Amino acid sequence: MEDQNRLRFTGIRALYGERGFERLQQAQVLLAGTGGVGSWAAEALCRSGVGHLTLVDPDVIDIKNSNRQLHTLDTTIGLKKAEVLAARLKQINPQVHIEVKLCWLTPDNLEEVLSPCPHYAIDAIDDIEAKCALINYLYQQQAVFAVSGGAGARIDPAKLHLGDLAEAKGDGLIKHVRDVLRREYNFPKGGRKMGIMCSYSEEQPIYAPDGDPSLPRFGASMPVTASAGLLLAGYLITKIAAA
Repeated sequence: MEDQNRLRFTGIRALYGERGFERLQQAQVLLAGTGGVGSWAAEALCRSGVGHLTLVDPDVIDIKNSNRQLHTLDTTIGLKKAEVLAARLKQINPQVHIEVKLCWLTPDNLEEVLSPCPHYAIDAIDDIEAKCALINYLYQQQAVFAVSGGAGARIDPAKLHLGDLAEAKGDGLIKHVRDVLRREYNFPKGGRKMGIMCSYSEEQPIYAPDGDPSLPRFGASMPVTASAGLLLAGYLITKIAAA
């Protein structure tokens, strides 16, 4: 079985070396949120040889997810996102260890849900309160992690960037998160770096036309959401392989 995994990840071994591959195989990565960003990040982590994944998401697949979420097929509508994604990842690498946690993260439960704290993580959730609590918890525990900014309402993946959360520009979600972290969790102010990497877009948001109640306030494009997930996964994979 070990030889199968070495063969399966020949390209990873060639790129990161044998020691880097072993680090990826041994790594345990938490993925909070398995939607338009998180599902693609999970796929990238799995296809790069990460040996242990924890998927945290209780949500179900909706037909309206078809435009951006990896696990959304006509045959999976109504099923749990994290469970469908876990089954797909097992098809990619039967030897990957996956733990699925079907719960929403909240400031009150995250220590219990995440115990013991993962050394590596990707935050791909939208709820501001939970997102900020998760970021603070991972930061205080000295985890290596990356945060997803807003990937909706944009159409150009070339305008996505990866950088320190304090320096991210043009992203309303990141600005909100930054304000909360400074106000409620005593993170550095005055433009000083926070030491937290995030994806963000400088593209002007595109909102749906007024007057159509059948449309959400803004839509999302798979090239953008997937690219954000791949940016975050790429950052973490490089950190793991070089640890």
